[in-house]
Amino acid sequence: MSEFFLELFSEEIPAGLQKNLREKILDDFKILFNEKLIKSKKSFSLSTPNRVVIVFEELDKLIEIKSEEIRGPKIDAPDKALDGFIRSSKIEKNDLYKKKTEKGEFYFYKTKSKTLKTHDLLVDFIPKILGNYQWKKSMKWGEFDLSWGRPLKSILSVFDKKIINFEFHHLVSSNSTFIDKDLEEKKKVFENFKTYQKFFEKQGVIIDQEKRLKIINSSFLKILNKKKIYGNTSLIFLTPNQALNYFDDTDSMH
Repeated sequence: MSEFFLELFSEEIPAGLQKNLREKILDDFKILFNEKLIKSKKSFSLSTPNRVVIVFEELDKLIEIKSEEIRGPKIDAPDKALDGFIRSSKIEKNDLYKKKTEKGEFYFYKTKSKTLKTHDLLVDFIPKILGNYQWKKSMKWGEFDLSWGRPLKSILSVFDKKIINFEFHHLVSSNSTFIDKDLEEKKKVFENFKTYQKFFEKQGVIIDQEKRLKIINSSFLKILNKKKIYGNTSLIFLTPNQALNYFDDTDSMH
């Protein structure tokens, strides 16, 4: 089992759009893995104004696809229906056999059992999942054809510490990301999420929006107590959405 780690780095995306993106992309990967019977121990999505992160921990490396019996037309169906079934199934006529059921006699064929690599599946499906995302508001920039919430600058995509290589419009995936939103010549390679998260915390960038919320509200409480302002102080605390846009790539925890 291995970790799947995806980061989308862009210009600053408004908090509401960040939340929609990270939740929908995570759900789409969950649906994909569920359909392919790929198990994982834990999954989550995080975001800052510039970064959206998807992580699946202890994801199966291999998928065993068992042989399956596929039913076709009835044996007395027109030749055109049988020919269409053969073409759509990408099989030969001698792959078919007849079998009686409660509903009559039908043509059947058996698929071959096979083993698929999760890495290969991700190469194919990550661009599709990203491309299918529907923004409430999006934009294009430069000569690029990509529509995104804000200009998308890089895609970090790693599975089992190896790059998941794919192209998404003008971008090519890698195992590196920008470490400063204003100095784009500064990039760093990451093989897993834990190292990535620790590195940015040292830079004062809190990737986890819930952790940012706790830090911000705790700081507010200290200020209020210092100034001896009491009462229902929870009324002025930030919501998770408001906290999304704090501690971005230039802010410090101090």
